[in-house]
Amino acid sequence: MKTIKTDITCRLDNLPWTFFHTKFVVALGITWILDAFEVVIVSVVLKSMSKSLGLTTFESSWLVSSFLLGALFGAFIFGYLADKYGRKKIFFITLLLYSLGTFLTGFANSFEVAILFRFITGIGLGGEFSAIHSAIDEFVPSRFRGRVDGFITASWNLGSVFASLTGLYLLSNLPEDKAWRYAFLFGGILALLIVFLRLFIPESPRWLISKGYIEKAEEIVKSLEKKYKVKPVKKECEIHIFEGSLKDSIKIILSKYRGRFLFGMALSFTILTTYYGFITILPLVITNQYNLPTTEIPKLLLYASFGGLLGGLVVSFLTDYLGRKITGTVIAMLSMMLSTFFLFSSDIYTTVFIYSFVAYSFASVAYVSAMEVYPSYLRATAIGILSVVGRISGVLAPPILTYLSQIDYKYSILGLSFFWLVGFLAFFIWSKFGIEAKGKSIEEIS
Repeated sequence: MKTIKTDITCRLDNLPWTFFHTKFVVALGITWILDAFEVVIVSVVLKSMSKSLGLTTFESSWLVSSFLLGALFGAFIFGYLADKYGRKKIFFITLLLYSLGTFLTGFANSFEVAILFRFITGIGLGGEFSAIHSAIDEFVPSRFRGRVDGFITASWNLGSVFASLTGLYLLSNLPEDKAWRYAFLFGGILALLIVFLRLFIPESPRWLISKGYIEKAEEIVKSLEKKYKVKPVKKECEIHIFEGSLKDSIKIILSKYRGRFLFGMALSFTILTTYYGFITILPLVITNQYNLPTTEIPKLLLYASFGGLLGGLVVSFLTDYLGRKITGTVIAMLSMMLSTFFLFSSDIYTTVFIYSFVAYSFASVAYVSAMEVYPSYLRATAIGILSVVGRISGVLAPPILTYLSQIDYKYSILGLSFFWLVGFLAFFIWSKFGIEAKGKSIEEIS
């Protein structure tokens, strides 16, 4: 593999935080809000949608599963394409696919048509994940990367709150057979508007360098230095130029970066199993244990969303202040301990808020830790594969925990704690043998 020496990446990291970076992060990071909106809005309107289309319970479940299958496909395929053809081309295509799929779902008139549009929506949103996180990690100066990734991850909870309030408003003010349609139409139009926010975003200079487009990368960085009056630093680093296939990329990930990939798999597993497992057993199992009526479920979910948002913001700063290793290890350990509070706590609302404040914030340190440790020429591919692992795990967690609850309530809670144990062990081992990425450039880490 050929290598070149350049000062461009060091100059990227030398830039101060500017208005450009703010626009950049908002335009790309809003994907997390869209993802949460999509997941939660379906939960809110699923019953009325199923009734309107005359679907059975089994058919209704496929409205969720088809989206997840599309997301698996999109994350893997577009992850590789983002490494091959660039971040910018892909995050435009994936956002348009998401917008189209969501908007058309509002016009679905049969089970088959609804499944198709949900699958297209999933492809778009799954592909978004790989492309936008690669671009953000490669463009944001290293000293800000941890808190930026953490803040973006925490914004998931904003999407969750927004979707809950949107669904409740539509269902309260429109007939059920129209409310769900307007929910999807609104989501599609919202995503389309975001396309215009991304028109100013340049291609990732680090990706351009990895493909040998040095002059284009130089032009982008030079324009930012000129605009914000920044004096270039005189420091060079070595960058690999990669021209291999998907098979070559996977081979490198599973050989040279095997340890990092296993670490990332464990984190992706923990994030998705604990989230989807918890939001499933909270309404189906935990509320029954506390003898709460169905009407209290939206309130509990809002408690969880607000707790997660606040916790995520705190942890996003801790990742750059204390470091990834200590923050991730402590958060995973505390989450594992707090999950057991559902076995004996008498105040469900306080318990949900405190648990979510800590547990939901885990993603704010875990995602950046798992994604920043790869070189630019295969980062999106690695992120795509990790996303597939996480989403498959997320699909399996709800039936596992609900099955355990049928044996005994405490087993479902202990199952949730076991999922957290995986994340704790991953960070504990990484703290001993892995690299601390706090404040380091992508090139130093990878």
